[in-house]
Amino acid sequence: MTLIRFTTRKWGNSVSFILLVASVTLLALIVRLPFIWYISEDYFYFLGPWYNFIVDNGYYSALKHNFANHTVYSYLLATTAVLFPYYKLLSIKLISIVFDFILAFFVYKCVRLKYESRITPIAAASATLLAPTVIINSSLWGQNDAMYTAFMIATLYALLVNRQGWAFIAFGLSLSIKPQAIFLAPLLLWLLLKKEVNIRYFFLSPLVYLITLIPGWMIGRPLDELLFIQVRYYKSWSVLHRGFPNLYQWIPSSYYNWYLWFVMFAIVVISIYSIIWLKSLLKVTRDWLIYLATLSVIITPFFLPRMNDRYFYPADVISIILAFYMPRYWIVPILMSFVSFKAYQETLFPEYDISPISLSFFSLNRLAFIPLALIVFFGWQLKRQTPSLTSNTPTYKFTNLDS
Repeated sequence: MTLIRFTTRKWGNSVSFILLVASVTLLALIVRLPFIWYISEDYFYFLGPWYNFIVDNGYYSALKHNFANHTVYSYLLATTAVLFPYYKLLSIKLISIVFDFILAFFVYKCVRLKYESRITPIAAASATLLAPTVIINSSLWGQNDAMYTAFMIATLYALLVNRQGWAFIAFGLSLSIKPQAIFLAPLLLWLLLKKEVNIRYFFLSPLVYLITLIPGWMIGRPLDELLFIQVRYYKSWSVLHRGFPNLYQWIPSSYYNWYLWFVMFAIVVISIYSIIWLKSLLKVTRDWLIYLATLSVIITPFFLPRMNDRYFYPADVISIILAFYMPRYWIVPILMSFVSFKAYQETLFPEYDISPISLSFFSLNRLAFIPLALIVFFGWQLKRQTPSLTSNTPTYKFTNLDS
């Protein structure tokens, strides 16, 4: 009789969980539907022509040509073109929306490690799916930032469960989609400095990157084009930023020739934070791992030049995980989402505010103070080594996989 009651209760809980997941999924799809048919400038000038080129040049055979500045995304675009050749706009946005849910799944997995109940992780995944910038990025804009960010979150999850090999494989996949995955590199450096990750696993990321080039190379695209596809894209820039609220809002684009000096300055700043972290007595708990990941994806794009309007996307998502791991930082995802939302609005709808309140006061050069303030605050917290941040958190010490 006890076994029957237990089985019934477990089945009831499973059904409730499935219904909850289905409800969240349905809601996430419903809120995206009104934006599906919006045509952005990026779709008009880039995504749409790429799709047309693929259809007009034999689908996968088109991948041997130099028509797009992506590799993995081109493979997926060709696949959707084969499946839905007459639904161009829907096919393009379908890729991004599918990765919204993959992204939310990895957020769920990360937060699930923190809580026994499955309700709180579902809340974290829901917050991700319903975040304004996540919705706009995929369903309205048709951008693919959810793709590389999903694998960044997969990297975090693998680190949280001490699967270092899988972490660097996921990081390599993220890099192969977009070089913006490098925003997570300081975290990996900080873990290495504390000897929490084995340096031998680092080679997996470039190896995975090279493997993702094989399909394009086998189809007929020159290997040198595939290797340096993103480098050529950024060389075409002649500005320090493109509508991005970072340090270069305060530096005129006439200083563009100082680009390498600005990159070196970013490295110096990250090095200073590396020294602060190295000298701290803090051990790597799961909480602190998420904390450092959030700092990493804010500090890197803030100090690097040539950043685009969407490049706080990983910070928008990882800061949500931070709020569930360390609830005292609930304000961080709100602030980051607001900063990104305003950057989106400046690009997509510069002529008016799409908000119930006027955002005209919050120009990008003013909003840039928000991530700067967070960077300073995060560094100050590291420097202080506040006991209250660690006293109630069990130490999670990474161990080598071969031990």
